Amino acid sequence: MSARRQLSFDDLGTPLVEATLVVVDLETTGTDPAGDAITEIGAVKIRGGEVLGEFRTFVDPARPIPAYIASLTGITDATVAGAPAAATALAMFLDFVGDAALVAHNARFDISFLRAQAARCEIGWPNPQVLDTLALARTVFRRDEVRDHKLSTLAAHVGASVAPDHRALSDARATVDVLHTIIERLGSQGAATLEDLSSAHRRAAPVQLRKKHLAGSVPSVPGVYRFLDAHEQVLYVGTSRNLRSRVRTYFTAAETRRKVLDMLPRAESIQVIECATPTEAAVRELRIIAAEKPPANRHGLTPQKALWLRLGSGTEGLRAARLAREEDDGSAQIGPLASRHDVEPLRGLLTDAVLGRGASFERGTARTLPRGGHRDRIRRAMLTDPREVLDHVATRMRAHTAAGRYEDAESLRRLTGTFLDAARRADRLRAISAVPLLVAARPSTEAVIGGRGWELLAVRHGRFAGTALVPARADPLAVARSLAVTGTGEAELAAPMCQGHHQETEILLTWLDSDGMRTVLVEGEWSQPARARFDLAHLAERFALTSPGPGA
Repeated sequence: MSARRQLSFDDLGTPLVEATLVVVDLETTGTDPAGDAITEIGAVKIRGGEVLGEFRTFVDPARPIPAYIASLTGITDATVAGAPAAATALAMFLDFVGDAALVAHNARFDISFLRAQAARCEIGWPNPQVLDTLALARTVFRRDEVRDHKLSTLAAHVGASVAPDHRALSDARATVDVLHTIIERLGSQGAATLEDLSSAHRRAAPVQLRKKHLAGSVPSVPGVYRFLDAHEQVLYVGTSRNLRSRVRTYFTAAETRRKVLDMLPRAESIQVIECATPTEAAVRELRIIAAEKPPANRHGLTPQKALWLRLGSGTEGLRAARLAREEDDGSAQIGPLASRHDVEPLRGLLTDAVLGRGASFERGTARTLPRGGHRDRIRRAMLTDPREVLDHVATRMRAHTAAGRYEDAESLRRLTGTFLDAARRADRLRAISAVPLLVAARPSTEAVIGGRGWELLAVRHGRFAGTALVPARADPLAVARSLAVTGTGEAELAAPMCQGHHQETEILLTWLDSDGMRTVLVEGEWSQPARARFDLAHLAERFALTSPGPGA
């Protein structure tokens, strides 16, 4: 038996000296993320023991600050008057964070508030790695050394340069000093990577320790990794910008998912597919999962079973459909839908808006429609212009709020968001599936020879056809012409609305939405669908689709 190479920490994770961390602290109106609001955000960005920058802003909580909170923090209603709204403040903070890991003392409190605020503002939460100095301190500082693990106690114990005072930036600065002491102590015990630090207060399972050698030969490149059993059957598939760093986490205490821990005893090897770009890796991952259906994967197993809401041709009304079809016969479809439970509410929303309140509950109304005006109006709302539906929703929401039925108003607003999301997804899939070839370029986020250059992407009928990285001083047009003759077989797999591969297409559409994207070559016609047409955030104010609560 050949000897197994002893893995070093540098081989298996992000060295702490290279990791960018943002230490954050919040002040709030209370302790309930669902019912209370943020009043102040303070954060310090650090790397390798050096401070890279600081962030602080008050936040308008859109509600009175309780007297006891004002007494504790010194933040009053007057303090936050004129402060940025929560959506603006959160967007500014997330821009400051970038792709850094977050650190907080009692991180569950701060992160739950940030997540809840993001959900209320309909801002996507980036799901960064999170370190909790409270949990780490309980491992590092025993009770015979400190009387408790409060931030004030720890800051005094380590000689922090700033004393915490229930203000966000001061508390974040104090947490930085506590964190540095924790890193120093754990470093002497062998913790040298971000992954080691994140799991230092937990213990890896025995199976993780036994199988840790499997990560030994994984390279630090973008790509796809596959866990294989003794018969080389695929157990689990994933992707990462840095395969070595990602795969390492499966053998640390940071990995607690039951599906992974159940898979590891059967794993005998890890196979990697190196990719030119993370976009290629994401597409390859989806295709492998769809083809091989690994038992430990769930997402992406059956993309062909997407569910649509279809307005049929002739007198056929609205119904659920598993197969997307061409729409040149007067039919229309929106989706894919997130859940089959959305079908009936959406059918009711559309028919009520066009035929009148309660029409959807009349026998057969939603399933059969007369030819002519009603059908044309529903089709227009689904394909190009949702204003009639939004006007109807605004009227009903005003009635609900006037009568104090705030939950009904919010439920209707969420349903409207579901409709607009389904219509927008279909709009984008419809547009890209009709394009025989599109080659686009954007500034590369990857290091290439000669510095950062261009990342090129070729798409055929919404399917990935190829990608390449071009150095800054090279001619991207020559590479684009080469991509234009690759992946021609993808055209044979074209389907209406990208049926069966919509997840892949939406990855490509996100890429095409990115800053700095330029169209290089195109066959047919291509233009990005107007985002505002089916965008709830853009339309909410215009159509009064924000449901006020009882205190508004």
